[in-house]
Amino acid sequence: MRTTGTWIVAFLSVVCSATLPAQSNDTIDRLQGEKQALFGDAAALILSAAGLVPDDATPEEAAAAVSEQKLLGKPPLPDQPVTLGQVCLLIMQTQGVSGGLFYRLFPSPRYAARELAAQGLIKGNTHPSRVISGEEVMWLLAAVLDRLGKG
Repeated sequence: MRTTGTWIVAFLSVVCSATLPAQSNDTIDRLQGEKQALFGDAAALILSAAGLVPDDATPEEAAAAVSEQKLLGKPPLPDQPVTLGQVCLLIMQTQGVSGGLFYRLFPSPRYAARELAAQGLIKGNTHPSRVISGEEVMWLLAAVLDRLGKG
């Protein structure tokens, strides 16, 4: 018999996969299995959803694109864990999500996470330096795309 948690994970996997059809299956498969999402995989998913890198971009290519476009102050290496704040900032910058006053004055992982939490898109622990899972990355991106009508 399956637990409620198993059903929730299965549901989120189907929803995230359905709302991100153009993404490379390899990236999605890797993210679904990561208890601590890696920066390169998260960046590949987020940037390809915005059309900033090809759908089949490698984690290294996506991390390089983040550096080239100066989307994060000092991005982590592709094989390092990614934080909630970094993911929120990447999503907000690549999808053109406008934020509140503090985010507009200080566009940082801290205020990006606060903004998405205020919009009800982050549940539970909203600390921007918390390392998140691959499923959380996919769910958050899908929720933002859905909110923007792009999902």
